[in-house]
Amino acid sequence: MSSYDSLYFRYSLLLREIDSLRFAEDVTTVALVLIKLDGLHEVNQRFGYLGGDKVLEETAIRVAGVARDQDKTFEISGTSFALLIRNPLDASHAILAAQKIAKAAAIPVGIGTGRARVKARMGISMLPDMAVDAEELLRQCETALAEARQLDESYMVCNPESVHAQDTPVNANFDLTHVLEQGQIELYYQPKIFLQSGRLAGAEALMRWQSPHAGTILPSGFLPAIENTQGIRTLFWFALNAALRCAADWIKRVPDFTLAVNLAAENLEDPDLAEIIENVLNIWNFPAGQLLLEITETTFMRDTGANVAIVNKLREIGVRTAIDDFGTGYSSLAYLKDLPADELKIDESFVKPIVANQADRQIVSSIIQLAHAVGLNVVAEGIENADVSKALLAIGCDMGQGLHIAGPMPVSDFDADWIAKFSPEKNSQARS
Repeated sequence: MSSYDSLYFRYSLLLREIDSLRFAEDVTTVALVLIKLDGLHEVNQRFGYLGGDKVLEETAIRVAGVARDQDKTFEISGTSFALLIRNPLDASHAILAAQKIAKAAAIPVGIGTGRARVKARMGISMLPDMAVDAEELLRQCETALAEARQLDESYMVCNPESVHAQDTPVNANFDLTHVLEQGQIELYYQPKIFLQSGRLAGAEALMRWQSPHAGTILPSGFLPAIENTQGIRTLFWFALNAALRCAADWIKRVPDFTLAVNLAAENLEDPDLAEIIENVLNIWNFPAGQLLLEITETTFMRDTGANVAIVNKLREIGVRTAIDDFGTGYSSLAYLKDLPADELKIDESFVKPIVANQADRQIVSSIIQLAHAVGLNVVAEGIENADVSKALLAIGCDMGQGLHIAGPMPVSDFDADWIAKFSPEKNSQARS
């Protein structure tokens, strides 16, 4: 049996399980939580396939531990599971189960002296409130799961009205030329602050596709449609140009403001990258040293030698670079001294647990100390509460970003809530 046939067979068994449960005499409602584990590829790369198997086994046990005796867990594939809940009163019962699963899956799994992490993404729906049969229930959960992954949420509850609009994958509706002509790509800005003073350090520009059919879509929901095409260059030029246009005004009001823009792997392979960036800097008369290009650790480590050469070329024109999502890729702390970067962004998976987990706190502290030793500024991602912010400050972290500070926001909100607040003119008026 091929892997495709095997997967099809498992989904058929799941549909039979749903029907078996919904037609039982004492059952009036059924909830389905469809679960997908993200991050296993990185675990396999870092710890090997035996390490990946251990993570899967442990996570499967944790998922099963959430179920009550009358509920049922079901393994669909190595990274996909289902939880069938018998007689939930409403969707809140399934949401509570999803929250427990997300929390359980996020607990690191010890492998030797290392710690591996995966994230659980979930889609939720119910019979008969939302779906009329097993196939519709499964399809609704798949749609909600796709939305959860696009929006970087742990779970999403199905919105039946959006299911039919999303029967076709979001990528299939993405026509870059049309999208740009219609002004559907919008840049959001997420502030980054100095933890010691609370002052605004800068912002990260983040693309959003305002789809007329599916609403706000994150880059993960549309970038795959243009990977390995000329569209990647076009979209990067658009984003950089739009971001620098705004930031050229902001640096007049907050002189030390730094703008961060993300680079995709395909952008790094563009031989004209440095020339494109230099041209846009000149158009807006923007200081190169206040532009920060963010490259994920995983992207950077794909071809370290080539990427070092490209980053060095960018630094020759004065542009600064940051290694994003540090801790999720292939490198180790020993690589820090060799990274041609100005800033290091510690991934949120290490940051979020530092108050409750001493091991994570020590890891983050070690990263900060080593980064400072080689002259890198350190930014912590995913700060979600004041306790985490205080803990980061106590171990010497320079800057922070996260929902506790502020989430990504449209340009008008960022200008009003952040630039205006930290401009010298505003502060002098407040004092007078």
